[in-house]
Amino acid sequence: MDVVEQLKAMNARRILLQIPDGLKPSAFRLFNMFSKDFNVIISSQGFYGACDIGNKEIYDNVDCIVQFGHSEIPNIKYPKPVIFVEYRNDVIDLDEKIFHELKRYKSIGLLSSIQYYDEMLYVAEILKGLGIKVVIGKTDKRMKYPGQVLGCNFSAVHSASLNVDAFLVVSTGMFHAIGAQLASDKDVYLLDLNEKRIKNIKSDVDAFLRKRYARISRALDAKKFCVLMDTKIGQYRRKLAEHIYNEIIDLGMQAILVTADNVNPYDIENLRCDAVVFTGCPRVSIDDEEKFNVPVLTPQEFKSLFIKRSNRYIMDEIVSVD
Repeated sequence: MDVVEQLKAMNARRILLQIPDGLKPSAFRLFNMFSKDFNVIISSQGFYGACDIGNKEIYDNVDCIVQFGHSEIPNIKYPKPVIFVEYRNDVIDLDEKIFHELKRYKSIGLLSSIQYYDEMLYVAEILKGLGIKVVIGKTDKRMKYPGQVLGCNFSAVHSASLNVDAFLVVSTGMFHAIGAQLASDKDVYLLDLNEKRIKNIKSDVDAFLRKRYARISRALDAKKFCVLMDTKIGQYRRKLAEHIYNEIIDLGMQAILVTADNVNPYDIENLRCDAVVFTGCPRVSIDDEEKFNVPVLTPQEFKSLFIKRSNRYIMDEIVSVD
């Protein structure tokens, strides 16, 4: 059943379209296509994925949300019906010679984000043809597909780690590969689809950790903390935020609880805090760190600095939300 038929089946009249930045040039075409049958409004705001359907003020007066580019997060209770129109990149042909470095492993765990999922299945057949056992790990209830990874969830890595010799992440960027490496003690390789090459990412992870530790160590002298909760439906972890707030108070420091929909460095600066603990998407703390004039820690980073010191960096993962 296509999207229009699904909308008609639920008797939707007013719909909200969420379009990722890469597809926004198609806004007029999509608006005109859906407005033949429905009252349509397009959200101009960027969004993080299936965890983010916008503010209540945006979706409150529509019957259904149509989000392009992502797959559903099954364990989120969406306040309105949401239809997810997944976006899959076209499969590109790859020379099996680029996989020869992996032949020293008997078994490989395959991982990808939703955009490259079809490519991952194609790569699985290449590896099998080379005599390598392929494992596509099971995921928790936050994920829709086996082997799928998000920036905040690597359950596919955890489930497969005992059954593989190494992992291969099919992607075009480094973030998911670094997350996979931090979630496992097995070798992790990135199949960079832009460059059509495979690389071991150990040196990249080492560089990431040096930079990250240098950044978060600035929080060691902090006395006033802002514990920041993201109000996005798939990132809202109030119980965790309150737990961290109490830990800060127990340590004899000051803390406030704050909410935000989109984290603005200027707003943080006005709060006059020494450090932030952000309980939303960990990519904000990591990808946007240079935008903030104070260290922005993930919950795991805060705990490793102040509660239970650890020599191993632990990636913050979102399993469920409040």
